[in-house]
Amino acid sequence: MTTAFDWESVQKTSLLRDSLPGELAPYTLSSGEGQRHHLGDWHVTTMARHTDTGGEFSLYRIAAPGGSGSPHLSVPGHSFVHVVEGEVTLTFGGRPHRLIGGDSASIPAGVAFSLAGRATNNSLFFYSTEEWLHRLVSEVGESTGSHIFPRNPTSAASELLRSELVDGYGVTIHDGGESMGGGIDADRLGNHLPDGEVPFVNAAGHGDRFETFEQMNAYPVRARNTGGRFFAMDTRGAKAPYIPLHFHKEHSENFLCLGGRVRLHANGEEVVLTPGDFLHAPAGTIHSFSLAANNTHMLGLLTPPVFEPFFEYMNDPTEEYVHVEGGEPHFPAEGFAKAQAELDLVVVGPPPQS
Repeated sequence: MTTAFDWESVQKTSLLRDSLPGELAPYTLSSGEGQRHHLGDWHVTTMARHTDTGGEFSLYRIAAPGGSGSPHLSVPGHSFVHVVEGEVTLTFGGRPHRLIGGDSASIPAGVAFSLAGRATNNSLFFYSTEEWLHRLVSEVGESTGSHIFPRNPTSAASELLRSELVDGYGVTIHDGGESMGGGIDADRLGNHLPDGEVPFVNAAGHGDRFETFEQMNAYPVRARNTGGRFFAMDTRGAKAPYIPLHFHKEHSENFLCLGGRVRLHANGEEVVLTPGDFLHAPAGTIHSFSLAANNTHMLGLLTPPVFEPFFEYMNDPTEEYVHVEGGEPHFPAEGFAKAQAELDLVVVGPPPQS
């Protein structure tokens, strides 16, 4: 599934900083920036809307106190969750699952689920192919300058999500299954992803794993799990230089720094991402990235998933969980050449100088 992007116009667009563009354009947000709303006792930061991504996806950071949760609901579009901090219970299919920092989950459209915070502070990134949550918080939530949930909320997110206010957003409330209490299923899912578009939880560091020099790349969700809509890449590694400057005609790349520092070039400007920072590089953006600190951790979200084979061309499959440092540096030139020949990859110059 591909989308016709006006990538030539994007190449002429300057990088926007700490603001949503309202049109298809490269932009970057410092941690906590975006449109911020209180949805009862939840704090929701909208980091990407359809108007910013050519209709491809929306992205949020949700923060919630312990004891706060949602009713059992199903929502439009495919959802992907990555837990940043705390402990979250995700319930679907009649079973609760315990997620901690680094864990993720994939939830197809129409699958009923609920979320609940268990620790004092809980936060997660919520990626969706639709933007029901942006519409909901914009119309039902309370705009705020705060970057954290309120101490004394006037209502609970569970109440707002249960009310008639959700009518018209495509949200369906289901009886039972609310994650406000009850037992916790402590089972941790294993090393490999399911074959199809089914709901699942993926433990931190698991998924389909591939490694290259001083770097580990793991797919926490793949195109086969999302109906060909997107995939995610979880990268951990040592400090590494820029890769060659390039752009894509058919897909966007989205970078979330989870640890360390990620250095990027985007349409001639350099950006350093630290934990919580985000950069959206739509099709056409001339860009490159590097890991600018040791033990850097980055989550990439790519849509549509035409570029998924790149990471297998550039890496070797592994059952290990951590990268190895030391040895002779090497760049997988053969894999890169194969990617240029077969995939959506247009190289325009050597690695940029920092």
